[in-house]
This record gives sequence, C-alpha cells and structure tokens, in this order.
Amino acid sequence: LDCSEDFIKTLLQNVRAACPIEPLVAECEKRNRLKVLLPWLEARVAEGNQDPFLHNGIAKIYIDTNRDPETFLKTNQFYDSAAVGKYCEDRDPHLAYTAYKRSWGSCDEQLVNVTNKNGLYRLQARYLVERQSPDL
Repeated sequence: LDCSEDFIKTLLQNVRAACPIEPLVAECEKRNRLKVLLPWLEARVAEGNQDPFLHNGIAKIYIDTNRDPETFLKTNQFYDSAAVGKYCEDRDPHLAYTAYKRSWGSCDEQLVNVTNKNGLYRLQARYLVERQSPDL
C-alpha cells in the first residue's frame, strides 16, 4: 500500500471480487488510505454484495469525506452499527447516535454512553421514549 493510488486502483479493478474485503479495508484504514478503495467498494455494492465489512468501509469513507453520511447511515441496512458507531464517536457524535439508533436495541449501552459523553440529552430522551424499554 505504499505505492501510487493509480497502481492500487488498477490492481483492485483487475482482481475484482477475488480480493477479501475485511483485511483490505482494515489495512487501508490503518494507513489512512480508505478513500482509494471507494470505486472498488462501490463496484462490489453494484454487484449486489451484502458483506457488512464492505458496507462498513463505504460508511467510513462517506463519514470522512462528508458525502451525505447521515442518509447513508439511515438507509443502508448492511453495515455493522456497532463498528460504524464506534468509528463515528470521535469524528461526529451525531452520526454515532444515528448508527447506534439503527440497531434498535443491540447498541443501547453505546448510544447512552455517546449521548451522555457529548451532552446529546435531547436525542437520548427521544430515543428512550421511542424504545419504551424498562431495561433502559
């Protein structure tokens, strides 16, 4: 991954779906080069791939590039709410809230923590009223 972006893009287009998504996204994320993968990831989505790691990668890119991330987080049903929410916590707590809210129950603790930590009490109250869970 220390070569030119054009070389990486060409290589990815040539291997197409033969490349495993999870380790590729993880390595690019470590090196802050996720954006290089966007055309390749979008092509996999166009093929109908529903792999959560694929959709997590796209979500992270949309969040970092501010490419309408809130709409993506609300409409995409394939990303992992816990992973994307955690990624958003330091970048934009509102987006973390949106990601956690989508899971409707499986990320309640993380949602409450991020809303408490960032003073998003109105959003927290709205969520708690909507959920109407005695456990919360």
